[in-house]
Amino acid sequence: MFLKPRPRHLSAGATAVVLSVLLAACGSALGKTDTSATGSKALTIGLSRQLTSLDPANSGSIDGDATVQAAIFSSLTRIGPDLKLVGDLAKDWSQQDSRTLVFHLHDGVKFANGAPLTAEVVVWNFERVLASNNTFSQGASLRPFLDKVTAPDATTVVITTKKPYLDLDERLSNFLFTEKSWVESHNPVLEPLGSGPYQLVSVDLENGARLKRNPHYYGSAPSYDTVEYKVLSTEAARVSALQTHAVDIAIQVEAQTLKQLSGDKRYVSGSQWSSWNMVLRFNEKKAPLDNQDVRVALNYAVDKQTISRSLLGSGIQPSPGQILIPPYDKVNPALSAYPYDPEKAKTLLAKAGYPNGFEVELQLSTGTYIASDSIAQVIAQQLGKVGVKVRITSAPFPAWVERSRTDNVAELIYIGYSSGFRAPAERLRIYSSTNSQSHYSDPTYDALVGKVTEAVAREEQQRYVNEATQRFFENPHVLFLWPQPLTWVADTSLVWKPRPEHWLLPQDIRPRS
Repeated sequence: MFLKPRPRHLSAGATAVVLSVLLAACGSALGKTDTSATGSKALTIGLSRQLTSLDPANSGSIDGDATVQAAIFSSLTRIGPDLKLVGDLAKDWSQQDSRTLVFHLHDGVKFANGAPLTAEVVVWNFERVLASNNTFSQGASLRPFLDKVTAPDATTVVITTKKPYLDLDERLSNFLFTEKSWVESHNPVLEPLGSGPYQLVSVDLENGARLKRNPHYYGSAPSYDTVEYKVLSTEAARVSALQTHAVDIAIQVEAQTLKQLSGDKRYVSGSQWSSWNMVLRFNEKKAPLDNQDVRVALNYAVDKQTISRSLLGSGIQPSPGQILIPPYDKVNPALSAYPYDPEKAKTLLAKAGYPNGFEVELQLSTGTYIASDSIAQVIAQQLGKVGVKVRITSAPFPAWVERSRTDNVAELIYIGYSSGFRAPAERLRIYSSTNSQSHYSDPTYDALVGKVTEAVAREEQQRYVNEATQRFFENPHVLFLWPQPLTWVADTSLVWKPRPEHWLLPQDIRPRS
């Protein structure tokens, strides 16, 4: 289910109007000469995270790996710019029964090298990631739920789940397909082959990737012949690229940057709601975060409203006491944000046996989130007022991610999550005990998320969503913070509708003229 949201707009720079960038300007970066052999029009997009892998078996960050993958590969279904679920490889699909989903594929689909993409290829991709002898992230997330995938004929795929899975069609919008013989003879991390609108020309994981149109693409041809993704992994890098007009689009820029660019006629900028939910994750493998009273105390110790409004925008409200956020999610109406109450925090810490506080590390990913350095400093000051001494560290995104998946991660980690789809079970499962960045055990919460997954009707599903979020509120494994806004800067001659999940898909973008 994909409900159309009602956007809330926040003013930024000189522009606070519509989502689409519809202004025309002379001397635009679009239409600039591409110095490659084709001499064709190019589009340059800034990414806020380094790339780690282009293998579709490993899903990545939406403003990093995943957005490049989604330009190269196809999926059975996809989420359109209007946030509605539509077919991609599948021309139609139907729920045969509560555990069986049948997809009918378009005829004649080919990979970028001309190899056919048939139902048998789809089955092989599922077999590849579901095999128990690999560590693919797609396998880890789907293996507990899928029973079998079969191909009765060349254009029919039948997926059977172990139990009912109400949102499987949406979940599969993020499951991408490659070709068997290519994978066997190439390195899919750096040499991906897909059937999407673009194909890879070159990639440098630290610096970006270059794409060109896929001549065999079965859908409507994208507007741009070539696309360059540039990694701008720090605010300074984003500012420099924008000031020198080195990119056509960039996101994740701070309010001060938007103000600096307000007089630049080359760009239009804005800030809007996003689906990214920011938290401080707790490492409960380390004392005293293993104590529930301590975790609740920290939620009372941070003035989330003041921080978010002063550093992210006046319209930003604290998350409503849960790991779902409106308008993207249908939230539990019984919950609200923990109020700022440092005295209550001190009382709970004393009850837990820490009247004089304790010391913790808070780790940041360098440049990944808006105003993260300033936010961390204020959080540290406020925690210090209840006796918690915070040591702030930072690391480049790949190293930060790698450490976050070990029990040696910092006691607190500033992190944000979204998904490319709104399936509530998948949004909640990010915080289940089995998630690679979870460092705690909560069988009760895990079981409730399982019930959200297996519900056969929306009403039943929402009831379990409310129970799961209530459990997570009472026994928090994060310090609830706020939804991070989507801030963006774009060339004035682009027609583009920013997506709340942070997708930066070149096939969504076209020139005005």
